[in-house]
Amino acid sequence: MTQGFFHDARPFTKLLLVLFLMVCSYLIFFGMGILLAFPLFEINPGEVINILENNDFETNIGLLKFLQVLYSIGLFLVPAILAGFLIQRNAWNYLRADRFSNYWIIILVIILMVISIPWINYLSFLNEKLSLPERWGDLMDKIRQNDENSWALMRAYLQTGNIGGLLINLFIVALIPALGEEFLFRGTVQRIFSEWFRNEHLAVWLAAVLFSLMHYQFLGFIPRIMLGALFGYLFVWTGSIWIAVLAHFINNGLAVLYYYIFDRGRVVTEPDSIGMEQNAALMIIASAVITILMLAAIQQQRKESIYSGTGGLEQ
Repeated sequence: MTQGFFHDARPFTKLLLVLFLMVCSYLIFFGMGILLAFPLFEINPGEVINILENNDFETNIGLLKFLQVLYSIGLFLVPAILAGFLIQRNAWNYLRADRFSNYWIIILVIILMVISIPWINYLSFLNEKLSLPERWGDLMDKIRQNDENSWALMRAYLQTGNIGGLLINLFIVALIPALGEEFLFRGTVQRIFSEWFRNEHLAVWLAAVLFSLMHYQFLGFIPRIMLGALFGYLFVWTGSIWIAVLAHFINNGLAVLYYYIFDRGRVVTEPDSIGMEQNAALMIIASAVITILMLAAIQQQRKESIYSGTGGLEQ
């Protein structure tokens, strides 16, 4: 197998490489966004900075969506691909993007992400009840304000009255983040942790914690760790980054679709309250149990595919 310049580097060095690539790529893409804002949106660079600093998104949502795409590509996707090339030369192979799972696993993963909604929402509910010690009250207020600003921005992103806008939102909020974040956190960071600690479980959870931290949202910290771990185990058990991308895309895409229906008055239940209404305890327990059973089925499929020589991670 062709080796890259950093193939024999220590795992810690590889992590530093990934961090360096993230910083450099982000600065380049952010700079591109500011420079392109004028020809595309007739907004000069100084105004772009003011818009970002003041959270002035109501009249500049097009610009912010454009910058969001560049952010996801520059901070996550490009660094992951470059790291794969510098470590193994064949980035597609390093990221496990050159292999696919059978259609049964794809179907199971789609059903899994739908079934898991109630217990994920319950974790979000519990997370919102957490608070820092009283002496850190000012910090907690800032955290909540930051989360509220992020939520307000997301709601502004999702508001659309036509199918074209819905498809754009699926691309911006679901597809691009799923590709970028899975390529980076599962395809690159998790693999480096696995090499470092020689323990797949520890690698999965460490990558999941970093995945959650990178979203800068305290009130969604715990459920996002669990989602990150879920994506991580799917990557390990199937040996394909595309299954993790699919799961991530389904998770984000369902939210986009539901908000589209919700804003049009077709449903009355708040998205974060799905599975939390009547018989909530039964719904949450059933959701968690079925999720575990489906994960076991996916893991078994992985074992069978390795035995038959049709898939699975290289040992």
